[in-house]
Amino acid sequence: MKLQILIGLGLVVSWEAYGQKVSQIGGSDTLKTHEKKIDEVVITALGIKKEKKAIGYAVQEVKGDVLEKAKEPNFINSLSGRVAGLNIKNSTDLFQDPGINLRGAKPLIVIDGVPDRTADLWRVNADDIDNISVLKGPTASALYGSVGKDGAIMITTKKGKKGKMTVSFNNSTMFQTSFIRIPKVQTVYGGGNNGKYAYTNGEGSGSEGGGWIWGPKLDQKDPTTPSGYFETPQYNSPIDPVTGKLVPLPWISRGKDNIKNFFETGLIQSNNVSVDWGNEKATFRLSFSNIYQKGIVPNTDLKTTSISLAGSVNPVKDLMINSTLTYNKEYTSNFPEVGYGPTNYLYNLVLWTGADVDVRDLRNYWVPGKQGYQQRHYNVSYYNNPYFQAYEYLRPYYKDNVLGNVNVEYQIVPNLSAKARVGANIYSLNREFREPKSYIGYGNKSLGNYTQVTGNYFDMTSELGLKYQNHYSDNFTLSGEAYISNFYRELKNSEIRTDGLVTPGWYNLFNSIGPLFVPTDGNRNRKEYEQINSVYGYVDMEFYKTFFLNMTARYDKVSTLPKGNNEYFYPSISGSLLLNQLLSLPSWINFAKLRGSFAQVSTGKIADNTYGYISAFEKSNVNWNGQSSFYFGDILIDGNIKPETVDSWEVGTNIGLLKNRISLDVAYFQTRDYNNLAKIPLSEGVGYKYYLTNGNVYQRRGVEFTLNADIIKHSDFKWSSQLNFSRYRKYLKEAYGGKDYITVYNPANGRENFVRVGERMDKLTAMPYETSPDGQLVLKNGYPVNSTAPFESKMGYSDPDWTYGFSHNFSYRNFSLSLLFDGRIGGTMYSTTNQKMWWGGIAPGTVNQYRDDANAGHNTYIAPGVRVVSGSVTYNQNGTIKSDTRVFVPNDVPVNYNAYMQSTSNAFESNYHYYKQTFIKLREVTVTYNFKKSFVEKLNMSSASISLIGRNLWLASEIKNVDPDSGMDQLQTPATRSFGVNLNVKF
Repeated sequence: MKLQILIGLGLVVSWEAYGQKVSQIGGSDTLKTHEKKIDEVVITALGIKKEKKAIGYAVQEVKGDVLEKAKEPNFINSLSGRVAGLNIKNSTDLFQDPGINLRGAKPLIVIDGVPDRTADLWRVNADDIDNISVLKGPTASALYGSVGKDGAIMITTKKGKKGKMTVSFNNSTMFQTSFIRIPKVQTVYGGGNNGKYAYTNGEGSGSEGGGWIWGPKLDQKDPTTPSGYFETPQYNSPIDPVTGKLVPLPWISRGKDNIKNFFETGLIQSNNVSVDWGNEKATFRLSFSNIYQKGIVPNTDLKTTSISLAGSVNPVKDLMINSTLTYNKEYTSNFPEVGYGPTNYLYNLVLWTGADVDVRDLRNYWVPGKQGYQQRHYNVSYYNNPYFQAYEYLRPYYKDNVLGNVNVEYQIVPNLSAKARVGANIYSLNREFREPKSYIGYGNKSLGNYTQVTGNYFDMTSELGLKYQNHYSDNFTLSGEAYISNFYRELKNSEIRTDGLVTPGWYNLFNSIGPLFVPTDGNRNRKEYEQINSVYGYVDMEFYKTFFLNMTARYDKVSTLPKGNNEYFYPSISGSLLLNQLLSLPSWINFAKLRGSFAQVSTGKIADNTYGYISAFEKSNVNWNGQSSFYFGDILIDGNIKPETVDSWEVGTNIGLLKNRISLDVAYFQTRDYNNLAKIPLSEGVGYKYYLTNGNVYQRRGVEFTLNADIIKHSDFKWSSQLNFSRYRKYLKEAYGGKDYITVYNPANGRENFVRVGERMDKLTAMPYETSPDGQLVLKNGYPVNSTAPFESKMGYSDPDWTYGFSHNFSYRNFSLSLLFDGRIGGTMYSTTNQKMWWGGIAPGTVNQYRDDANAGHNTYIAPGVRVVSGSVTYNQNGTIKSDTRVFVPNDVPVNYNAYMQSTSNAFESNYHYYKQTFIKLREVTVTYNFKKSFVEKLNMSSASISLIGRNLWLASEIKNVDPDSGMDQLQTPATRSFGVNLNVKF
């Protein structure tokens, strides 16, 4: 079938659509489509290159050049929507790692074949990335042992190329100029409670209303006052020199635009200069990069600087040495704290500051005459002035990273070579926490404090092995590698802080009022040592260019498990079958492959704790006569405890259609997670609270689709597209001791959730109010009745029904355009922002007549629902209603609207503030012009391009006030749009 399309002005007169040959209109010329190669090579575990057709598990690639233009400070953010099964939950907060979820678990990060167990995503510069290969599932990454049990993101950095010396410069400058989602607050009422407010001393008590935003109506005319508006004493009122009292000021909405007035235009600027060169004997590449990000919160920023050197040398015949070395520094004088609480800017700015306060008036944040001692704010008992917080409550962060490896390969005989690799990962971290005097933390007024945190990390992987390759005939090929390996790691963390400051503003440990405090909980003061000795290898076989078989095996002996359970074996097997080689398929099917795989991998640690298998004394914070005291932990550890283990299998297919212009990849996977840890409550009479042992069994399963299409391939105009879809589920199959339920923490609502055997592990639960059989709210004395059911009710599931991304790439002569959309369908999250806005009185929905009535002292709000006049309800042990004899009548009890909202946060009417995560986002737009060759040659350049770029330009979602991208909301920073320009020049 022929397709003929004419586009105006004759710029494009013909093309081939989906591989069909199209005659040029008005002429005899025809276009020929070059068939896509199916022998494409991808990077797999250990950095081994393999043909896609030979791989029996799911792998997806992202080329480094897609990361070069629309820069993010963290390259992982740029993978959003590009890989099926990879869910990136992007944070809107500065210097916060995005949540990376590959098939329901966090994958391993591998840089040039060496695992990065620290998973520091900020030290990898996008300009240095040549290729990212996402290995999905344990089969793909089993050669890495326990750290590879959940798949891997393989990062291959750029190396020098043969040819003349090339100098490249890449600049990307982006401005965060506006918000795509921002909390919308009411500006009709100000601070206070029950419609009353009068400032006295900033302590929040009495007429100041306890810090609520349930105060009087703003902008109310009053002809009896000098201003013509209702007036009341406020925090910035002058003092009458005669009476010594505060002069009332007009109660007006001067702070309508507080959010926009406080936040600033953000900036992300990235610069990279690189030099590469190579000949037959050696290649090298030197790269220098700097990224500067100015936060939208005043006085916050992030800087990262990287120097990378990569090279290879062939000093003698049959010997090849290649190496990479990268130094990276992450540094900032201050970055914002996140999460609900007084350290969060929105906590002070949005939730607990009404429109009666103009944030711009708070820029002078010290009380006159008390600089360094007392912050100036409308409330100095509960909340912090946001400018005081930005400029005085500082969080310096300095981290130096060194990552390097050396690879040596020597060809012993034609089919056999020896290989050696050494990789090292080193960092040193220095952090400070500078807490100024008069800082408020949940009512506690600080005397000032200073905390020092240091961390030092070192790991080294050493490997020695043999590589064998032999093409026995056209019908059989055999290759394999075998290694002995040693991994060594050490970590040292320390933290120490003052007990108040003698001199405010002098942040020094010697300035402590009392003895220095050394925390003992968690990993804040700790030394760790770990070692793994391994033997591993793989065998690849190819039969008749049709069937491919891969087998891997790894044997580890670890220092992080008790003797007797510290040696284990990781097997995996995978295979693929080329149906197009085996069968006679229709001409429009050019490639068809079936694949399958199985793997078994264990964690190697107990709860990811280096010493989690040891019961030992722990240091207490209590000292006796200057001597430290110790206590025994409250957890009894099973002496035969085993590491968590995963059995995983996968099947899939690849199909190429219409001369491989269309390709489809489908994968289905299933895992069994067993030996999972269970913390069993004990009677405290035995001396412990819990017993830690192996118990729960989970099942994970999911499906992934990737569709690629070269829709148009004309010599001048091209259009290609990609669509990714994935779905993932995790179920509780067995609970320890035959129990029928467990509780599990979920960040989507920040609490423990009740999950029964057979149910999904992402279930979100809460204890709701009582309802009638037809779902109406049950009230007593006008207020909701708490449920008496023994178990919590389901609020939804945190994992989406589908995660998706679709991209389009257009090119016309020297112009190109790329679009990337992504999002989620389904999934539920709890919104702290929305709940607190209703609770505090700042939500727009609180503006109504009922509130006016309450402010006037009238109880007029009758909540929708029913009340019980007789009978009762009982539940069985499973939480199901056993009997219900209640008799209902419509609720007719009026209550104070303000008090009702303060006690309920409008929970029932807002689904208890659980919201759908469903969203679609225009993640990226890039328009590029490649300068003509004749122009760049005049400037002694080899190529040059300029791009207009945009990130996070548009968002559509059901949830209000927050961006659901992160999958959780603990009072997040408003989500911003970014616009900018990229310049790329090569000499």
